[in-house]
Amino acid sequence: MTKTRLPILLLASALAFPAAAQTNGDPEIVVTGRSLKETADDLAACLARNCPPDQDVAASLAHAENQLLQGDYKDSRTTLLKSIGRNRKHGDKFPVEVSDLFRANSRVAEHVGEAKNFQLSVLDMRNTLKAGLGEKDPRVMVAQVEVGDSRAKLGFPDEAGRIYKDVEKQALANGQNRVAMFARVRQALLIQTGAEASGLDADYAEARSALDKIIAEPLAGGEDFALVAKVMRARMDRKKGDASSTEAILKDFADKGGATRPMLLFSEPIKRIDLTDDYGNDQPQANTLQRLTALNNVAKWADVGFWINADGRVSDVEVLRSEGTKQWLKPVFKQIQTRVYAPLRRSDNDASPGFYMIERYTLTARWTEDATGTHMRRREATPRIERLDITPENYQRPVVESGPTG
Repeated sequence: MTKTRLPILLLASALAFPAAAQTNGDPEIVVTGRSLKETADDLAACLARNCPPDQDVAASLAHAENQLLQGDYKDSRTTLLKSIGRNRKHGDKFPVEVSDLFRANSRVAEHVGEAKNFQLSVLDMRNTLKAGLGEKDPRVMVAQVEVGDSRAKLGFPDEAGRIYKDVEKQALANGQNRVAMFARVRQALLIQTGAEASGLDADYAEARSALDKIIAEPLAGGEDFALVAKVMRARMDRKKGDASSTEAILKDFADKGGATRPMLLFSEPIKRIDLTDDYGNDQPQANTLQRLTALNNVAKWADVGFWINADGRVSDVEVLRSEGTKQWLKPVFKQIQTRVYAPLRRSDNDASPGFYMIERYTLTARWTEDATGTHMRRREATPRIERLDITPENYQRPVVESGPTG
């Protein structure tokens, strides 16, 4: 039995650095931890003895995470919302704990398509930290970056850019170099994403200029963000058919003995789902078909496992368990297979290291009131795929246990 890294609902989704062992040919594998009954009983016992808010939050997060892992998305969200209702008023005394509740709720809201609740939960998370810690606290500044991330994800890149710039300016004024570098990288990522969307040379030149500056002029204490910028620049080079910068990064890691944890250096984005690919010409027009398919296929999920080999390449991508059909996972498999991780460090006791990763993917579609012109809530026509890293904390292939399969 393995334990997942806790709490997965609080992990940032920007860059993943997981790690661990080698395949042994086991059949179906399921990530397991404490049973739902155990976490439910713990939460009930906590509430029965009128436990302090921080203990309530911890028990709520553990149970909500367990529910999510078991595919009980609705119940997970209910657990979080009830805990928020009980503990919101304690944010002044327990700002970090209560903000964790809001952050976790934002993650689940993403996976169930509740865009408005996702947006508001991120704001509540930031506001709780700000009220309890003061606006100059670095945790508040990082939370503000998360607000920018949420605006970018919801389709408002200009707002996100303004937020990142403000965070950088305030962080520099407060002597928080790492936060400032973090905000700079986010601004560069926003520019790079826009360049990839437009395909214009001028936009690529702007993105490269921003990355070059981060690489050449890192702030003291934030030098590691220069590597992030190098990885981003290498991604642009690969888009242009030039893999030399990626190979240079790989060689640098190899020369230094390899990475001790998986570090993602390159991947393609998950391609937008084109639901018309699998249907003939006699089917309804695309928008109608997409809407019907989105409505019929949301709430599907799958846990996907794969190995990162010593050379940083991915192998043995497999569905460990799933709910519903697996056809929608095609772009997920393709994306995972494009990934390049840093070469791994070898040791005398492990001549052939490997790291086993497990990620949860959810097929969802956002709720909207603008789809029909009647303010009736309906799913958007185009489905989305959301991701959570649920890799076991020791990065080893988990023990075989019973669990739902697709």
